[in-house]
Amino acid sequence: MRAVRLHAFGPAENLVVDEVPDPVPAPGEVLVRVAAAGAHLLDTALRQGLRGPLPEPPRLPTVPGREVAGTVTALGAGVPARWLGKRVVAHLGLVPGGYAEQAVVPAGRLHEIPGPLGFAQAVAMIGTGRTTLAVLGFAEPGPGDVVIVPGAAGGMGTLLVQYAKHAGATVVGIAGGPARTALVAAGAADLAVDRTRPDWPTEVRAFLDGRAEAAGKGAGSGTGPGTGTEAGRGSGAGPGARPGGGPEGRPGAGPEGKPGAGPEGRPGAGPEGRPGGGPGTGPDARLGSGPGIAGRRATIVFDGVGGGTARAAVDLLAPGGHHVVFGWFDEGDDIHGGEALTFPASYLTERGIRSEVVLGPRILSQVGGPDPMRTLESRSLRLAAEGRLVPAVQRFPLADAAGAHRAMEARTTVGKVVLEP
Repeated sequence: MRAVRLHAFGPAENLVVDEVPDPVPAPGEVLVRVAAAGAHLLDTALRQGLRGPLPEPPRLPTVPGREVAGTVTALGAGVPARWLGKRVVAHLGLVPGGYAEQAVVPAGRLHEIPGPLGFAQAVAMIGTGRTTLAVLGFAEPGPGDVVIVPGAAGGMGTLLVQYAKHAGATVVGIAGGPARTALVAAGAADLAVDRTRPDWPTEVRAFLDGRAEAAGKGAGSGTGPGTGTEAGRGSGAGPGARPGGGPEGRPGAGPEGKPGAGPEGRPGAGPEGRPGGGPGTGPDARLGSGPGIAGRRATIVFDGVGGGTARAAVDLLAPGGHHVVFGWFDEGDDIHGGEALTFPASYLTERGIRSEVVLGPRILSQVGGPDPMRTLESRSLRLAAEGRLVPAVQRFPLADAAGAHRAMEARTTVGKVVLEP
């Protein structure tokens, strides 16, 4: 079979297509004919010899990739016969091997792809989707929220925007460059702004001022911008419920040694119709509380970019607002360097806001249950199969894995990057 292998750490060009023996499933494993393999910014760090969440850098030569979807073609000893021929998706954990035409997968990691969901979409949801739901566990939006999503043209941002819109929130999506901003504008966000323009915070403030003014003149007329998206509004036809965009794969982003949280047991109103609004967004921060400062300021910032973009977004938070950090990539040429955006306690107290870095193993403590990661994966796939979340996907041929890595490092990709043999 063909597989993309890394023989020496270094630039993207070090990823080469080799002919290698077909893998054979061991006891408890299955063989999957790969139809889609997920590529992640973390893969680019490991390619350079960085350790990432691993105990040590990968041993060479290695086949990168930890997310695969395809069809089961062979079973190892002890695997139930029902898996043969099934359309499946799996996250391989810390063990690579996805950038190939075939991959062996532990049977315990398999999910049957539900309903009409495609292979590429399933790959997006098994990793990026589960992390998105984890992050939402820390601040699940509701009808009174104003949500800002920096990096809104990437994999996680698309899903965050869509989730917040389904929950009834007003959503501002921030993207880098005209093309990415246009994608966000065509999606679910009520407002899309280009972070490369220095005046973007002024644009957001003007937009929120307009919504607050419309709310103050009386909801229910359906004449204000984006009517029909806020609690207590009438049946106006605003720009709601379309597919959106967002970030994915910054250093520190993801369920394994990367940011995360658990969605269960929290108040909020997401695609599954749970009541109320998210934690950390008290009455003073609710858009539905009327005009004035509360009516024209944000309640939640989902920060996957850090740097100056996130700092400016936090400046838009109302008292009672919540800054949720799950990654960074906004500043500097080294996309694997930097650190999460944090603030002194005195600043947060003075502003009356909360900032929370949701990194590391906290994800598992928030979800609960005997297998928290599988809980996230199953819920993510179900929401996608029901059409409540629609992952944005950018496809590359498997043979052009190097090109996919270059595009991710140049920050030009949109949505989840998927390699197809």
